[in-house]
Order: sequence, then C-alpha cells, then structure tokens
Amino acid sequence: MAWLAALAAGLAALPALAEEPDSPVPLPEARKLEGAFGLTLSSRPEYSGATRQVAKLNPVIFVRYGRFTITNSSGFVTRRADDVVRGLGLDLLRSERVRVSLALRFDAGRSEATSDVLKGQGDIKATVRARAAASWKLDGPWRLGAAWSVDAFGRGGGNFGDVSVGWEHPLGHGSTLTVGSSLSAAGDRYMQTYYGINAQQSLRTGRAEYNPGSGLRDVSVFVNVRHAFSPEWAGLAGASTTRLLGPAADSPLTQSRGNWGLSVSLARRF
Repeated sequence: MAWLAALAAGLAALPALAEEPDSPVPLPEARKLEGAFGLTLSSRPEYSGATRQVAKLNPVIFVRYGRFTITNSSGFVTRRADDVVRGLGLDLLRSERVRVSLALRFDAGRSEATSDVLKGQGDIKATVRARAAASWKLDGPWRLGAAWSVDAFGRGGGNFGDVSVGWEHPLGHGSTLTVGSSLSAAGDRYMQTYYGINAQQSLRTGRAEYNPGSGLRDVSVFVNVRHAFSPEWAGLAGASTTRLLGPAADSPLTQSRGNWGLSVSLARRF
C-alpha cells in the first residue's frame, strides 16, 4: 500500500511538471469516434517463467469515443500515435506533454491446465483490475511512464506496477519505430498467487513450500514497428524479451528467468 500511495502522489505531481498548458492536444487527425478491428498472431510463454512457447491467433478490437477507450489488446493500431491500453479506459488529463488515465481490465487469471508444470497449483481466479497510469513526454522522442494495477474484486490477484521509458522514431513511408523498456514490481499477495507454493500446493505437487514477499518482478525490453498501408489499413509487428527478477526469478515454478514474445497485427481502421 505504501507503493500505491507513492504512485498516486507521483501521478498527481506529473501535471505540474508539464511545460505546456493542460489543454487537449490539437491533433488534426483526432476524431471524437474512431476505431479499428483485426487479428493478432502472437507467440508467448505458457506462463511467466515457462520455457515452452504457445502461438495464438486472436481477434482484436479498439474503439475510442472522446476520452473513453475500449480494447482487448495493448498497443493496438489507431489513427493517433499514442499508447493504447487494454480494457475500458478514461483519459483524466491529456496535454501535449502529460497524459493521466484510469482503466478497468479483465484479468483471466491462470488455469493449472495451462502447463504440466502448473498441475496441482490450482486455478487463479479471473478478476477485474483497476489501473492508474501516467506518461510524460520529454523533449525529443522520449517518453516516461508509470502505472499501478490492483485487483478490484479482491480475488487474490494482489497488486503490481511498473515504470517505463520509450523512444519513438519515424522511419518514413508511413512507418514508425518504437523502442522501450520497463521495470515492474509486485506486492506479496500477487507474488504468492503467481509464483508461490502454499502448504496445500506443496502436498499436491511434492514441491517445497515457497512464500515470496513483495519485490521486483521483471525487466522488459521491446521493439515495435507500426506501418500505415493506407488511411484505412495498418499493421504492427513487435518483439519483446523479459527477465524475471527477485522473488519471481527464485520461484520453483520458474523454469526460465528469460522469456520472449513475438506478435504481428493487421487492422482495419474507421
């Protein structure tokens, strides 16, 4: 909870750091209503810390109406060159330098059937997460960000947050390169739910009990390329690598401290 209070204080202070007035960004391409729909093909670990990769093809949709957004995929392609956050989002503040938002997102939890390694761990209940986030655009192509997420229904998901830095560069001919990195940390309940082994789980699996505390969770680096084929069609290709840290890295469930992911999306915008 101390981390949550510190993050809230930081979010409240961000607008004061902006050199521009807190008026809406006069983006000429901005519309009150815009959206996109398409498909994403991705390869991800079975779970955080797994060695085995799984490929998935998922439909994706994004709709923005004024300050509200709804999407089932982070980083999806829209007409604006700004962040897209998964879930139902609300922009509390949007200026040329500062953006502060709140979002509700569905968290599917985790099934023990996801991997043979998780058998006996039991399922992690699905829930809804509340997320507060802020970003600050520096001079030039750099952007800083911070976010904190809590289990709004108290179903054992706990809380976690991250700080990030990103760099964006136009490649020409409708393409944009984005490179970034993030560092995340989580509370003890989140760590226990996703990386811990309690007494009952120990009896079922034969593994020793493991009760992690709060601490760093992982550090990630990502590269995305966004391309507009036309005003209506756009694509996104991305790659990421993640290194588990602290209690997450030390968990008996962690087979590999290093994970990677790939994704390709094609979207029809309106």
